[in-house]
Order: sequence, then structure tokens, then C-alpha cells
Amino acid sequence: MTDKATRLKQRYAPMTKTQLKAVIADYAARFPGWELVHDGQAFVRNSGPIQQMLWFQKMSSAAYRPTHVINTTVLPMPRMLSQMLDVKHRQVEYRLHEQKIDSTLLAMEQQYRPSIRKPLDLGEVLTLCEAEARPDSANDQTMLAILYAWLGYKNEALNACDRVQFCPVPTLAPMLEWEEAMRAFGRDLSKAVEAGTAREFLEAAIATANSN
Repeated sequence: MTDKATRLKQRYAPMTKTQLKAVIADYAARFPGWELVHDGQAFVRNSGPIQQMLWFQKMSSAAYRPTHVINTTVLPMPRMLSQMLDVKHRQVEYRLHEQKIDSTLLAMEQQYRPSIRKPLDLGEVLTLCEAEARPDSANDQTMLAILYAWLGYKNEALNACDRVQFCPVPTLAPMLEWEEAMRAFGRDLSKAVEAGTAREFLEAAIATANSN
């Protein structure tokens, strides 16, 4: 192999895990109050039952892709509001990381919703999730049920819990264990909403998830 071919191979070889963790640490340092998770592969901030996550996908070439997602702190699923950046900023070559981090951060601040700079507003999260939610998705309806219950919308929470029970299993990459876990959670949450103890139920679920 010629020197030129060797250099090209090195330039376009996928990033190592160590390189990616260093990139993520560079971004995380710009987000005071957020916490690195998953062995440094992402960073998050929590507000009650909601977690806002920024993670960085390692591409097949020497590049990474910033991604935003909203998780819940009570269950491994659901997840909503997954977002990538526009085409111009979507993928960053590793060799250009230092010169592009500032412009990539600006794009993240301008494009990701809810805002990654303002305090996390669960009312805004609910509005965004309502706009995206699919009526036949257990994932989406569970997220709505959690938000409705936490924010005190009893009837809406009960309706979302009911919808969870009748959502079909996805035909693409079905995860039957998670689907059943969300249905069981919906049944338990519905009982707590009816009893007027939804907030206490969710707080207990958060504590259990944090202890695992």
C-alpha cells in the first residue's frame, strides 16, 4: 500500500470509541448541569419523569452525527422527539471537529426542540410530543400518559393509558418485552391516576429506575 493510500485509509477509517468519547466530552463541557451517561457516550439532564439526551452517533467513516432525543426517567422506553441537524451540520468529520464544534453547537441550539439551553419546560415537551404522537404507538401514548399524569391532566392521562393497551405491536423491529412493559405500566399508572396518587406513583418509579 502506498503512503497516499495509507493516509486516505487512516483519514476515512471509522472513529475509535476513545476518539468519540473525547468528542462528546468536548461538547459536554459546554453544558453545565448536564451529566455524562452510558460510559461517556451521551449526556443528559432530567426534570421529573423526563430526560433530555444529546448523543453522538459514530459513522462508518471518520465522522460523527449529533442527535437529540427525549426519554423518560421511569422506564427504558418510551422515547420521542428524536432529531438530527440539517444537512449542512448533520455530520461532522472527525478531523474537522475542533474547527466545527462552535458552529455545530450553534446549530444544535437553534434547531433542537425543546431548547437545550433554556430550563426544561415539561409543558413545552408535552406540546411537542402531542404534535408528533401516533395514536397507534404504545411508545408515544405511554410518553403522553406520563406527561399528562405528571402535569395533572387526569382525563387525558386516563385516555392515553387506555390507548396504550390497544396499540398493535410494531411490525418493524418489534420489542415485545418493552411493549408489554409499557402496557403493564399504563395499567398501573391508570390506577394511580384514578386514586389521585399519580405524582407519587411516578416519583416511586423514578426512584426505582435510578436504583437499578
